[in-house]
Amino acid sequence: MNLPPKNPDSVALTIVIPAFNEAESVPELVDRIVASLAATPYAGRFEILFVDDGSTDGTLGAIRRAGQAHPCVRSAVLRTNIGKAMALMVGFSKARGDIIVTMDADLQDNPEDIPVLVGKLENDRLDLVCGWRKKREDTKFRKFGSWLFNRVIHRFTGLNIRDQNCGFKAYRSSLTRRLNVYGHFHRLIPMQAYLLGYAVGEAPVQNSERKYGHSKYRAFRYEGLFDFLSVLFAVRFGFAPLHFFGIISLFFVVPGFVILAYLLGGHFLFLLTGTGGAMLVERPLLTLSLTLVLTGIIILTTGFVCDFVLYHHARSNMPSIIAFALKESSDEQYGDTVERQRLL
Repeated sequence: MNLPPKNPDSVALTIVIPAFNEAESVPELVDRIVASLAATPYAGRFEILFVDDGSTDGTLGAIRRAGQAHPCVRSAVLRTNIGKAMALMVGFSKARGDIIVTMDADLQDNPEDIPVLVGKLENDRLDLVCGWRKKREDTKFRKFGSWLFNRVIHRFTGLNIRDQNCGFKAYRSSLTRRLNVYGHFHRLIPMQAYLLGYAVGEAPVQNSERKYGHSKYRAFRYEGLFDFLSVLFAVRFGFAPLHFFGIISLFFVVPGFVILAYLLGGHFLFLLTGTGGAMLVERPLLTLSLTLVLTGIIILTTGFVCDFVLYHHARSNMPSIIAFALKESSDEQYGDTVERQRLL
């Protein structure tokens, strides 16, 4: 039996496991996690936190029975199946360890690789280590989709991670407190961390075939493209939305004014000489030019509205914004004050 930490402050490592209808996998998963950490510096200093994402097959009962055998097991139960992203955020908020490992409950992630991820995190002084499934047990279609997804992210952000979608990751708790994950954004946590300025790396891990049940995800997930664009916009232009909308508006306003200038030139030429042009109201391009200009103005106005809202939000929440952006500070009293204000 793995003994629980004597007090919450002695917890150094938390394994967060979102679980949805994985009752058959829970007992073996817990036993293997405990065994894999028994000979590490984290023995007796870790906890296993299951987040039951509205399971209907007895997963919660299996977690509670595992907790009776291993007091290091804790649980958080969601009212209904909300999704992996929210389950992870709940796990992050409940975790007590300075280092957090996330993994799936289906036994495809090998618990024996937990020391590998944690060792990489500590030895290379990283904030996030993403598992890299070198021999992924999956269909060729899924593998190709994952490869393409990772290449697109590398092309647009510079983050060179070969298996961004792998749920087997190790984090520092200082990073998890800064993450904003919802919807399907759990697939883009490495990208979000990288764009926020955190050190991100990867480590090879084993991947096993699913022993029980079936996958909860479709083979083709087009939503990933929209999630990628959303995170990219939120992180890069979150504090400067007018820069984004201003650039987009130029693609409409500039051609619109060029066409309008051309039409006005022809109009005045016709008025002065009677030849070489036509009256402005007789030109079909007038409708196109005005449409382009008005569309650009509407887009630009959207940017102004976003900037106006952001200004007042930033002014009233500056302590939390500072805490979000601050990497470290020698002024511990100030840092503690900011953190307390952030959590209120």
